[in-house]
Amino acid sequence: METIITYNAVHHNPWGTPITIYFWLVGASAGSFVLSAFGWVFGIKRYKPLALTASILAIAMLMIVPVLLIWDLGKPFRFIYLMLPGYWHGTAPMSWGSLLILSYPVSMFVYTYFVIKNNQKWAKIVGIIAIVLALSTHWYTGVVMELNPGRYVNHTPLAPLLFLTGAFISGIGLMILVLWVQNQFMRPEKKIKWELMEEMAQYMMYGIVFDFFLLFLDFMQTQYGTASEYLGHSTVLMGIFFTPYIWLEVIIGLLIPLILLVSPLKRTRLGVYGAAFLVAVGVYGMRVWWVMGGQYIQSFY
Repeated sequence: METIITYNAVHHNPWGTPITIYFWLVGASAGSFVLSAFGWVFGIKRYKPLALTASILAIAMLMIVPVLLIWDLGKPFRFIYLMLPGYWHGTAPMSWGSLLILSYPVSMFVYTYFVIKNNQKWAKIVGIIAIVLALSTHWYTGVVMELNPGRYVNHTPLAPLLFLTGAFISGIGLMILVLWVQNQFMRPEKKIKWELMEEMAQYMMYGIVFDFFLLFLDFMQTQYGTASEYLGHSTVLMGIFFTPYIWLEVIIGLLIPLILLVSPLKRTRLGVYGAAFLVAVGVYGMRVWWVMGGQYIQSFY
């Protein structure tokens, strides 16, 4: 039998746009839910008026996630395998992810029910569970990407932190925009106070600074690491995916919002709403280069 090795075969990206949107939605959902928990779980009363809106927003984004994941499978009914005892494996991050993706929305529904019923005791109990599940759901997405030595861009222990930080700031940014729209239709006494918007924007600023720090650490690892890591940096991040990495995430999603939030513009609606929008968009840029860029060398070289 003769063996033929083809070196120039081009393979499509196994994970494309649906997965980048999925990562963004799960992160923004977790980030917005944390704001909801500020009032009912952590007892910060001034955040209670926005809790219901934040919970509904988080649930709405989560409802899109199964559609994207099942659609991306190619053979949609294969998703059921991760739910069956014979296929589920405790050492596989995706097996745990399937449980988290199922249980997190359920906990959110129960938590929202107790918020509507104004039941402080049970809203706090279920809210704590939901926070753990929310953070774990997005943490596992980072772990899934991290545990792949063939994807040099993703193979870093910083992956879960990068994902969680992006979730935090994008969730806050999206929440600020949603509350701004909501205020246009509310009676004056029901509107979310501007001071609370400013406070959320400051939390977002702290997250941006931390995200910059993580990106700097990741940059040092790829710039001064192994030959494979440097190849990922030079060919992927600073080459093919330069636009989503530098322009969309670093400049549009982090640098410009940081300038807005440390300048006098942080006291203006233009500064706060502009920064919120740019952060939400910029974090999606991170999902693009992380998912598609991470598999680029593995797929095309």
